[in-house]
Amino acid sequence: MLPFHKKLAYSVGRFGPTFLMSFTLFTVFYMYGAEFELNWFLNGISLAFSWLVIGVTHWLTGYYSDRINTRWGRRVPFIAVGTPAVAITGFLLFVPNWFINTANPNMQLALFGYYIVCLSLFKFSYAILMTAHQAWLPEITDEVERPAVSGMMNTFSFLANSAGAVLGFVLPLLFVDGPQRHLSGLGLNFLFAFCLMTVAFNLPAIALIRESTDIVKPKRSLRAETAIALKNRNFMGWALVVGLLTTSFVTITSQLIGFIQSVLLLTTINEILTVALTNVGAIMIFLIVWVYVLRRIGKRNSLTIGVVAVVGVILLTPIIQDIGYIFGFQLIGILFFIPMGAGMAIYYLMNYIVPADIAQVDTIQSGENRSGIFTGFIGVPLNIFQAAASLFLGWLMDYSVTTTGDTLMGLMWWGPMFAPFLLIGIVILRFIDIDPDFESLPAAE
Repeated sequence: MLPFHKKLAYSVGRFGPTFLMSFTLFTVFYMYGAEFELNWFLNGISLAFSWLVIGVTHWLTGYYSDRINTRWGRRVPFIAVGTPAVAITGFLLFVPNWFINTANPNMQLALFGYYIVCLSLFKFSYAILMTAHQAWLPEITDEVERPAVSGMMNTFSFLANSAGAVLGFVLPLLFVDGPQRHLSGLGLNFLFAFCLMTVAFNLPAIALIRESTDIVKPKRSLRAETAIALKNRNFMGWALVVGLLTTSFVTITSQLIGFIQSVLLLTTINEILTVALTNVGAIMIFLIVWVYVLRRIGKRNSLTIGVVAVVGVILLTPIIQDIGYIFGFQLIGILFFIPMGAGMAIYYLMNYIVPADIAQVDTIQSGENRSGIFTGFIGVPLNIFQAAASLFLGWLMDYSVTTTGDTLMGLMWWGPMFAPFLLIGIVILRFIDIDPDFESLPAAE
């Protein structure tokens, strides 16, 4: 059992990287397309390539962090390297104007190169850090204390996602006009502060936490360990489900800033903050609600309800502007983001709990601990789906501009185009077990 101060040290490490990733997911597609005027399809290519990078990095980090043996343990070296790297690359991603004349249309290829390199290095660093951090969970906790630790992690992740979302929503207001569009001093100060927090909040875990010394390290090759993961029916089923769900969720986060401004016609700081805080408040409330609900009806049924709620609202994106003209855009924005927050909350919650449960089932049945390969390899199919979604989204936005001269069509029709992925994921979820009974599992001999 971990003492409380170590649980806190472990959990708070989620804050900084989660904020930077949340802020990035909400902003970079909009920022490079609308503010820096990068071609939308090149924008999509950059996103897609970065998802492939993070997928492969998750996989390799998971495997090698299972096998290495250092005086600090298996996971700490990866966390120690990834922490400053994600802070530095995350900051550089938002200041291309420091190195490139973004106002010059002849610098499109240079901007594209800067964007794809910085974004890929950021996600590479994030994958190194967070794969090792997540793989720690089943090694430093047991099944009794894991929900509490997961709850603490989710609290810090929620705070980080909330801060990232709120700043992401108001990003257009943090840009200032000039020869080049660029972040204001206030925006840069916020970004720099959160980059420093990323480093500071991970130091306690690096200093204090070590995994148990009796862990049996897998001795098989990368190919053999991956083959074991591939043969795990529940793991592969969950990987497919998460891949399909994240196809839509990555699109939702990429489109929300443009959707709020161009479709919901909310442009002032008060209007934007109202819907942003509605979304944040809904996530906060439902993170608590889902903890109690899943105890009664299980993880599968809880996730199904949350995802269906999201489907119900994103199917309305083509007509939501017409509804807004009748009932008021701020009211419709609030009503849109309540079920959206409920779906996001259960999605975030399951991302922590289910992979740890699957890894523990395997440990009980095999006698070996390979939480790293389970935590890491899931990033391969997950990020292939996200890469495909980013390419499709980039094409959709570029098609909207070339055919109508504006992005409005793309910002209105993404909902019905991506909702089917959520529904297919929920159907597949019915055929896998994400509610294991640990007490009835046969232990390895």
